[in-house]
Amino acid sequence: MESKYRALLVEDDNDVCELVRIILRSEGFAVDIAQDGPGGLEMALHKPYTIIILDVMLPGIDGWEICRTIRSRGEYSRVPIIMLTAKVEESEKVYGLELGADDYVSKPFSPRELLARIKAVLRRSDSHEQDSRILTKGPLTIDLQKYEATVEDRELFLTPKEFELLATLLRHHGQTMNRRQLLEINWGYDFIGDDRTVDEHIKRLRKKLKEKDPDRQYIQTIWGVGYKFEIHEKTE
Repeated sequence: MESKYRALLVEDDNDVCELVRIILRSEGFAVDIAQDGPGGLEMALHKPYTIIILDVMLPGIDGWEICRTIRSRGEYSRVPIIMLTAKVEESEKVYGLELGADDYVSKPFSPRELLARIKAVLRRSDSHEQDSRILTKGPLTIDLQKYEATVEDRELFLTPKEFELLATLLRHHGQTMNRRQLLEINWGYDFIGDDRTVDEHIKRLRKKLKEKDPDRQYIQTIWGVGYKFEIHEKTE
């Protein structure tokens, strides 16, 4: 019987491939493996995956570029992504998360750690898929079951974190939320990054909203505090 869960591992180290394959298969995943960047990107953009585990240093195309490309595409842009890397600098981890990765695991890692990270990412993803509510405010509609956001019936192509952040702000419309609250709700209490991650995602959300509706501003900055969802008509 074919598994309903399928993971893509993009990794050029044979030992790591075998370890991750064993971990995932023990949890009921079918596993596809690519050992270079171009091959991994091709598979990621042509198959629906439950999760993608992506090494940073790859032949041909690095993991950051693959993550950026996946997140820019509509159909498969929302798949959860965990980055693997031997690099440990916090700035590089933050960079990967700002590109749209859901989590980051440093090599060497234990099977228990990687499995815990996978389960945490999938729990956050599943919680949105199981929520059947539709959130609406003005021209903006967020369908939490279909994982779709539209402005006046024009679809917003958002990464998972952009979608979750926008949904959080909309749920609390009119309420100012500080950056730490937004980090804890959307990235979890053990998130390794800093407030710049929220600012970068807000910047991208504003750009995408402006492309669909240039006459309104949806996310307001409350200086020294954080952000709130409140629709303002733009004036000349």
